[in-house]
Amino acid sequence: MSIFEPEDTSLGRWRIAIRHETALSYDGPVRASYNELRMTPLDTAAQTRLSSRVEVGPRAQTSQYTDYWGTRVTSFDLQDPHESLTINASSVVETSPSTWAEPDSAGLRDATWEAIEDVIESGDLAEFTGTTGRTRLSPALREELRERVADGGPHTAAERVCGWIHEAMSYVPGATGVHTSGREAWESKSGVCQDFSHIAIGMLRAAGLPARYVSGYLFPLQESTPGVSCEGQSHAWAEYWAGAWYGIDATNNVAPGLRHVVVGYGREYGDVVPHKGIYLGSPDSTLTVSVKLTRLA
Repeated sequence: MSIFEPEDTSLGRWRIAIRHETALSYDGPVRASYNELRMTPLDTAAQTRLSSRVEVGPRAQTSQYTDYWGTRVTSFDLQDPHESLTINASSVVETSPSTWAEPDSAGLRDATWEAIEDVIESGDLAEFTGTTGRTRLSPALREELRERVADGGPHTAAERVCGWIHEAMSYVPGATGVHTSGREAWESKSGVCQDFSHIAIGMLRAAGLPARYVSGYLFPLQESTPGVSCEGQSHAWAEYWAGAWYGIDATNNVAPGLRHVVVGYGREYGDVVPHKGIYLGSPDSTLTVSVKLTRLA
């Protein structure tokens, strides 16, 4: 069965609560720190944010803005000495089935390569057509990719990319780091969702499809009932443009749907790091992160 088979719309919408906790302990006093957080879910056509809150300790005044890529950013700085930092981001969202199930998507699914090329030539999606350090492919892989997608339309190409990556690579936590490129992960045939997404973006762009990185969360249980809670983690997948944005989750070989929560977009991971900052003090620190997801309805 195609990963793009529409989800059962009788499932309606899910309501999911997310609690993302980050704790940093420094080996000595930190005199100042400056931080950016990308942990607040977005409002999209398939998702509605019902509530969100970010709390930090020591207490600090926070501000919010939307960055160039459309991601909601919470920023704050601490000017008093401190030896630890805690960040608790909580939210409740309602999610919908995959957009492939939307009634008005049928026409968009027929987008031709020529129509996509026209949009690329216009420059409107230029940021999502080039290569970056994390999404660059080897010449040999680009050649093999062209052979695999040569006889299909845009959506067929995307589906083949998703299935190929899922079959070829193994999900191995700890096998890679945040600085690992998709090419390195592909050569080792192992990695985490970030790596699956980077190689997918590289392949989609090489195939002629504008593609972007999506950061968010995934409710890990395929079958659940309201009231079920589980430990989770940040998740990533890719979207490509073919008349509209469509998602592929190569880690799980599915089209994103009810279990996926969107937090932000970018060219690659570097544009949507959940917590990014600098501080003045001891160079050594210990980081602990936990994510809990609860299906409320």
